[in-house]
This record gives sequence, C-alpha cells and structure tokens, in this order.
Amino acid sequence: MSVSGLERVTAATFLRLWSFGYTSPNKLVDALAGWPAPHTGFFAQLLRGLLDSLIVYLPPALMRRVPPTPPYLSFIPADRYYAALILLGPMVLLLELLMSAAIIHIVLRLARRASDFDALINLTGMAALVVGAVLIPWDWFWFARGGVNQIFLGISHLVISVWAWVIMFAGTRRRFAAPVWLALLANALALFGSMPLAIMFMRSPV
Repeated sequence: MSVSGLERVTAATFLRLWSFGYTSPNKLVDALAGWPAPHTGFFAQLLRGLLDSLIVYLPPALMRRVPPTPPYLSFIPADRYYAALILLGPMVLLLELLMSAAIIHIVLRLARRASDFDALINLTGMAALVVGAVLIPWDWFWFARGGVNQIFLGISHLVISVWAWVIMFAGTRRRFAAPVWLALLANALALFGSMPLAIMFMRSPV
C-alpha cells in the first residue's frame, strides 16, 4: 500500500517503525506522522491481539487451564475462558484503543488545543504493540517457571506499561504541542479510563 506523501508501507518499514518504539519514542512519533491514519494504529493493535491470541491464550486453552484469578464473566466456564479470549481478547484491545484515543482527544479539545483522533489512534495502537510484544515473553517466562504471585504480575505489567505512557506523552507533546501538564493529564486519564476493560476481561496465563 502506498499513499501519496506518506511512508511506503512494507513489512520492512513497519518493523523499522516498530523498532523506534524501543529505541526512541520521539523518532516513533515523528515517523508515525508519515503513516496512514488510523489504519496503522488499528493494524498495530490487531497485530498485538493476534500475538496474544496465538501465543498467550491458545496454549493454555489447549491445556484447558483455569485462570488463576476467577473471571468476572461467569457465563463462560473457567476451563473455557482462555479459548474465549482467543476471540474476545482482540476485540477488547480494539475497545481499549478507541477509548484511550477518545479520552485524549476530548481532553485536548476541552483545553482548546489541536487534536487529530486518527493520529491518536495511530499513536495509541503503536504504543500498545510496543509494550504488548514485551509482555508476551514476560508472561511466558513466569509460565515456564510454574507461575507467580498475581499481585506481583499485575504490578510488573503496570511498570512495563509505563513505556506505552511515555510514548503517548511524547506523541501528545510533539504532535499537538500540548503543554506538559495537559499531556500528563490526558494520558493519565486515558490510562485509568481504559484499565477497567482489561481488569474486567483479560486474564494472564500464569
């Protein structure tokens, strides 16, 4: 796919864009401005959902494992919950993407600042992919060790996810020239606004 005036989208250029998320959030933000929006963000989040489904949820589903924390959706049998997450997980991630981008967009507009919802979807989706790709081997490390305390695992996820917040903060500052206080507020509200979805639906395989 090629869009006039935008980055030519190939597997190599996407991997290069993805790598910026680990080496330089500012480079990621600047490079992302040349990618189709909101297509890139949706693709990134769907890719993360696919990785989660195949690597995180499919193995425990095949083993009929029960989530260490009881699911809130009681109508799904516990030993089938990971199988349900293979389909449910990507949909929840898309909802998180839309909710986070919408919250930041609303906060920026209420503060009478420039905003672009499509660009925010791109930023949010790539930030989620960057962090999600780290959480997968992190969870599997503990899975291979036989499990870990759920409180520790939850806190570790929050700590790792701070990097996504750093990327979003950089994007809000560089792309929309938001002052520090507004970028902090918008991204904090987005984080806490989308977190209940993850708490409600998602379950670790550990």
